[in-house]
Amino acid sequence: MSSVSVFDWQTYRHMFSTPRMEEIFGERNTLVQMIEAEKAATRAQGKLGIVPAEAASEINKCLSFDALDLERLHQDTLDVGRPIAGLASQLAAQVPDPHKVWVHYGVTTYDIMDTGKVLQIRDGLDEILAAMTRYSDQLENLAKAHRDTVMIGRTNNLHALPTTFGLRLAVWIEELMRHRDRLLAARERALVVGFAGAVGTFASMGDEGLNFRREVAMELGLSHTLSSWHNARDTITEVSLCLGNLCGSLARNAQNINAMGASEIREISERGDAGRGRSTSLPQKRNPRAAEFAESVARLGRQRAMGMVEFMGQEGDRCGGTWIGEWLLVPETFLLTSGALHWACDLMERLDVHPENMRANIDLTLGMAVGERFTLALAQKMNKFEARKLLDAACARVYQDGVSLAEALAADPAVLEVLSKDQITKLADPAGYVGAAPDIVDDVLALAAKKR
Repeated sequence: MSSVSVFDWQTYRHMFSTPRMEEIFGERNTLVQMIEAEKAATRAQGKLGIVPAEAASEINKCLSFDALDLERLHQDTLDVGRPIAGLASQLAAQVPDPHKVWVHYGVTTYDIMDTGKVLQIRDGLDEILAAMTRYSDQLENLAKAHRDTVMIGRTNNLHALPTTFGLRLAVWIEELMRHRDRLLAARERALVVGFAGAVGTFASMGDEGLNFRREVAMELGLSHTLSSWHNARDTITEVSLCLGNLCGSLARNAQNINAMGASEIREISERGDAGRGRSTSLPQKRNPRAAEFAESVARLGRQRAMGMVEFMGQEGDRCGGTWIGEWLLVPETFLLTSGALHWACDLMERLDVHPENMRANIDLTLGMAVGERFTLALAQKMNKFEARKLLDAACARVYQDGVSLAEALAADPAVLEVLSKDQITKLADPAGYVGAAPDIVDDVLALAAKKR
């Protein structure tokens, strides 16, 4: 049967996600983690005497994904609207009498599905954080190599002032550290069991409700909240939005790199063999596929994450009309974020930096990139508004006559009254006007090393 989702298409295989994340959020592992939640609940109940210890042991031993009839589960899910009723029925059938009656005892659908989802989130975040480390390592190595590589800074797509490629990367590195901090904090809040019973009272567990939840959390290596979070979806949403925020940065980075690789700019290029990124009609083109996919997949991840805010509302103590949306949005947010990180890392591995073109691009505006530097130098010797008039006039001559800014200034007697030609030549060097850029790179790299 043909697959509907592009995540599963053979043609697009692993282009929107990674094999490991597809495994974590695939159908098999989703059901496996629900079964793990069922088993942990039974083990906890056995310890507390809520169910017979022998039954708990037998249930924990017998429950298995491999014995499930997935087509039957599908039909039951269509009928019930949730997979847990059908799942519990099949799991009970795996357990011999008289123990099967204790399967799924005193717990509800949310308990199992939410706790199973948390286990997937735990493993998914491990993958995301590992990929972020790889990406950060790549950015840091590039920043070290290009700490002093001068390039033009652009604002509104126009030349502004000289900067360094290392500084541009340092901004991305520090931002990535903030993303990691947010994810780690959100992870701690999200990795909690979802057991609370039908309306959060644990009434089905008698006097052992709170002890039961504590034991389940210990069994699964998770924490727990004080109250129920069945209708409080802030932690799941927070994790998703943290991933969406990360995707926003990955999309921007890729977009910027793509722009820097334009034919007229050529400050970077994306390596590949003769066939990579080829055009079907234009043999001269080598399209930047890693940059394209990193941007597009990241944008999709951000879009899925933003949808979680829409589904936070839960009427009363539980309401499936919004909860159901999480079944799609949470997995796809993780899948797409992992895909975006994969492409971002692939892009960094393929990146060739062309310092000579960076330097040449600064000169395209004939020295006007350091116009501010000349203004400030003149303002030390005269009224700053008069200094600005002199620079405006010099820039106008650059545009009109095609001479360099240094030449235009050196031809102005009013300028030569306060600056010598040698001083003008020295001030015209863009490498001398990158300010604290190299020091900022050093500070960011030091912070990154400290946070490892």
